[in-house]
Amino acid sequence: MRYHIITFGCQMNKSDSERISAVFEHLNCSAVDSIEEADYVVVNACSVRQKGIDRIWGLVDKVRRIARKNRPKVILTGCLLLGDKKKFKESVDFVFNINNLPELEKYVSKQIVYTSENYFDVLPKTSSSYFGFIPIMTGCNNFCSYCAVPYVRGREMSRTVEEILVEIRKLVEQGCQAIELLGQNVNSYLPTDQKSFSKKNPYHHNFAKLLWEVNQIKGIERVHFSSSHPKDMNDEAIDALKLPKQVNYLHLALQSGDDGVLEKMNRKYTIADFEKIIKKVRKVRPNIALGTDIIVGFPGETEKQFENTLKFYKKMRFDISYHARYSERVGTAAAKLEDNVTREEKKKRWRRLQTLMEKITLEKNQIYLNKEISVLIDVCTKDYCEGNSLEMKRTRIYHGKHQPGGIVNAKVTKAMTWLLECR
Repeated sequence: MRYHIITFGCQMNKSDSERISAVFEHLNCSAVDSIEEADYVVVNACSVRQKGIDRIWGLVDKVRRIARKNRPKVILTGCLLLGDKKKFKESVDFVFNINNLPELEKYVSKQIVYTSENYFDVLPKTSSSYFGFIPIMTGCNNFCSYCAVPYVRGREMSRTVEEILVEIRKLVEQGCQAIELLGQNVNSYLPTDQKSFSKKNPYHHNFAKLLWEVNQIKGIERVHFSSSHPKDMNDEAIDALKLPKQVNYLHLALQSGDDGVLEKMNRKYTIADFEKIIKKVRKVRPNIALGTDIIVGFPGETEKQFENTLKFYKKMRFDISYHARYSERVGTAAAKLEDNVTREEKKKRWRRLQTLMEKITLEKNQIYLNKEISVLIDVCTKDYCEGNSLEMKRTRIYHGKHQPGGIVNAKVTKAMTWLLECR
């Protein structure tokens, strides 16, 4: 039997797909590169935007058109709103909740012998020997007015300290040296076994304590995390950014540069609060690269409020920002608001913000010229190797013989918007 997994959305979904893959592999199924070759096509969905759901309908239709005696079985999971789930059940062969992997095993093999009720007990089939995703919690309690995550992922649930450290050590045994800690809100991490933290641990905040523990693991060279919420980025979590194995990058979602819009979004902080956090972060790590997320065209967003976002962006000078045009998600609080910003206006604002970001990103990248940076190689061709720097800057190296998984130092000779070159 052969399977093919299509993953939409964030790193957490990618991590979940690795656990789905582990279930199939345990059942002696083999991964294939296309839906045409597969007996099972698994779609791991994301409900953050309607566009993602529309793409899934296109995939389902594509599988239906496959001219084969036994067309692939379509299995759907991931972050799905109840309404979408009900609609898809009529068009796919099987739908299961991602936190209930025994349902998948039973569907494929007609029995349950491998998985447990805690889907994190299923060790992932990682796609890389040197890098691993480590979920530390799932769910969200914040209820940002535009977001479907609390409805599709449920309330926050943290893994135990012991469970996380055991999984990381197992990955280290396989050659892993870089990890990314995952969660919808990692810095609200709240384990039930807080006594498992070392007595030598200098912190009191649970997420800061976890970062310290991970930094002590021999073999791990790089530690990254996502996603974090500004309201939970306290002084200890900020101080932990200077731990020796932390990457020199922080992603902290802003969403809007206007207090009125932030209040409607139920983000629970102000622009002044956010700026104060960034000042503290830059004091702890002066050269840290910063990323963020911003939504344009939120219901009721005026031109002045959008201009406030542009103004604040210029002030913060982020290294990168991921921009989204507001998309209504049924069942969220924002869906009750009048979506009175036209599609054309949303596109216009998106382009203006994107242009500003690219200008600032290019300017900030010039500081790396003629400087030596550390790069974790993940791609090699006959002409060059590529990887991410400690600042999560995409870097291409044209000299030397390297292998994926290698960490090398190289001098930057050219700095572009989306690429640093080393020759």
